Amino acid sequence: MRSIVLANQKGGVGKTTTAIHLAHGASLTGRRVALIDLDPQGNATVALQGMQGGEAGEGALEWLTPIAERFWLLASPGNQSTLSNRARIDADRLQGLVDELRPLVDLLIVDCPPRLDEWGWAGIRLCEEVLVPVQAEFFAMHGLSQMIATLESAAASLPGKAKLRGVLPTMVDFSEPVAQEILDDLRRNLPDTLLSTVIFRDSSLIEAASFGQTVFVHSPWSVSALCYAELVKEVIDG
Repeated sequence: MRSIVLANQKGGVGKTTTAIHLAHGASLTGRRVALIDLDPQGNATVALQGMQGGEAGEGALEWLTPIAERFWLLASPGNQSTLSNRARIDADRLQGLVDELRPLVDLLIVDCPPRLDEWGWAGIRLCEEVLVPVQAEFFAMHGLSQMIATLESAAASLPGKAKLRGVLPTMVDFSEPVAQEILDDLRRNLPDTLLSTVIFRDSSLIEAASFGQTVFVHSPWSVSALCYAELVKEVIDG
């Protein structure tokens, strides 16, 4: 089982959107995929609430909700109620679930909160690889180098975990002159880390989210669907 966590200390960079599309897109290629929503706000859980399909799994998959064929979701603990600020994650129990899922799925995707708190670190400790979405604007890039340094330190202390798979530019809009400048800067400073895939800004993502679906279901021929299909090809098939 391959495992990838989506992480960034800044919110609003397309982390959850990327998590659900990477998971659903991989399932459409024939892989069995589990998505764990570790964000107490439950954005990934809400973003998929309009999808129906698939079958209940056996074994550890019984704890997960079937979303589509070969695609299951472990809903956020904050999905049904507001979590207390003192809420704690049972990391051992979560690790146990992941260990039981290992022979049942091909890919595990974990969506973390937009901060490296207890929940965020739990996701990083669970996964072999980390994918960092970054919005193509100067403020979103602030702290990216610190994030990468933090991941390098985590990988050194967690053998086999937290390897940086790549940085993904999101919400790119070339009608904004600064977008190309930022992409050029990323390519210059992160030549071995920046992914080739670019996620363009597309209203189809907002529309799909309002229906609780991915763009692969809601608008499969949209720009964003093609972008995320390319991401699946680069990250999962590459």
